[in-house]
Amino acid sequence: MFSTLLSAVLAAVALAAQTNAEYHTIRFYNACGFGTPTLLANGDVLSTGEDYTSDGPFSSAIAYLQNGNQCGYNGEHCTLMEMTMSNPTCAGCGSSVDLSLIDPHSFSYWTSFAYFNGCENTGANCPAAGCAAAFYYSDETQVQVACQADNAGLLIAFCADATTLDANNLPGTSPSSSSDAPSTSSTYVAPTSTWSSSSTYVAPTSSAVSAFSGSVSSSSAAPSTPSAKCPARNAKRSLRLNQKREAAPEPVANVAAIRHHAHRASH
Repeated sequence: MFSTLLSAVLAAVALAAQTNAEYHTIRFYNACGFGTPTLLANGDVLSTGEDYTSDGPFSSAIAYLQNGNQCGYNGEHCTLMEMTMSNPTCAGCGSSVDLSLIDPHSFSYWTSFAYFNGCENTGANCPAAGCAAAFYYSDETQVQVACQADNAGLLIAFCADATTLDANNLPGTSPSSSSDAPSTSSTYVAPTSTWSSSSTYVAPTSSAVSAFSGSVSSSSAAPSTPSAKCPARNAKRSLRLNQKREAAPEPVANVAAIRHHAHRASH
């Protein structure tokens, strides 16, 4: 009986320890349609797009979107995220995340982040070069975003604003939201300043033919004389003229001329 009681106590202690254990989940959402989300800590790649959950505090980690070999191993030449995720042990000692464009880092793609499971949708958004949400010099500490919630998670989004997303119901990633898959208008397209000559003006043609094109084409071929414009009126006039001709009496021979010729013939 004593051993049974001891086992129950140990199980309760283990469950309590597990319940109170610190953890932090890093989640990615890539709406660009290209590239590989990359999470590193202490020089090790921990994720290339899948969720990563730490066992305890998670410090000095970085993330970026790798597209081919554009970014260096530590995110050089790309938009960089820096993060320290930890439960607060004092005021201001919790999690802290920021975006960095300090040289040798530079803007590459729209990048954003937001906390979840605590401090929901608190984060930063950098959609274009020159955004105000990123570090450009090391003393710009005002761009750091803190969270004082235990076991807070972090959503990192590319080509989307993480502060507007539900990290537990991302578009196109769960069965319940399959109908909410992102549209093509949300797919990221890299900006370009190249003007295309494909916009050359092409004069419209008159090849479109209506259902009445047959009658229209036949009438347009007729001469533009007054008689051609009113065929029905011409037919009526012709009918009346024929009727008059039929009703007119036969011409009577000139009686005086006949008698004159007959008189001359008798002599």
